[in-house]
Amino acid sequence: MRYTFLLLIGLFSLSTINAAIIPSAFHLPTNNRVERQLVIPYEYLSNLKIKEAEKLLGRKLKLKEKIALKAFQWKLKKGIYPGKAGEKSSKGNTSLILGIIAVGSLFIPYASIAAIPCAILAIIFGNQAKKINPNDGQAKAGVILGWVSIGLLILAVILVVAILASGGFWFGG
Repeated sequence: MRYTFLLLIGLFSLSTINAAIIPSAFHLPTNNRVERQLVIPYEYLSNLKIKEAEKLLGRKLKLKEKIALKAFQWKLKKGIYPGKAGEKSSKGNTSLILGIIAVGSLFIPYASIAAIPCAILAIIFGNQAKKINPNDGQAKAGVILGWVSIGLLILAVILVVAILASGGFWFGG
C-alpha cells in the first residue's frame, strides 16, 4: 500500500493506455456500502487534493510525491492524456471547410461577399471545437483561415477606399 499511489501515477503518466483498458467509471470506497459515488477516474484524479491523497494512502506524502501529483493533475487538465484526444468533432472539420471557402472566395469577383459570413462561421465553429478538444488541428486551421480572410478583406476595403479618396487610377493626371 506504500507505493500504490506512485504506481497509479506511474501507470497513467508513463504508459500509453488504450480506452479499452481503462474502466469508464469506478466506485469510491466509503464506510457505508450502500452509499457509493460513481466517479470518472480522470476527473477524480485531476481534482484530488493532497490531503485526500494522503488519506487514501494512509501516510503523508513526501515533497517529491506532492510535486508529481500536481504535475500529473496539470497534465490531465490540459488534455495531454487520453480522454480528450480521442474525441472527434465535426465542428473542426466544418470550420476548416468554411475557412478555405472564405479565403478562396476573396479572389472571385462578386463572390467575396460570401467570404464574410464564411469567415465568421469558421471562427465560431473553430473556437467551439477547440473547447471540446484543444488539440484539434482542423479547428485551429479553420480559425486561422477565418481571421486571415477577414484581415485580407479589411485590407482590400482600405485599399479601395484609399484609391477612391485619392481620385482613382483613371482620374489622375
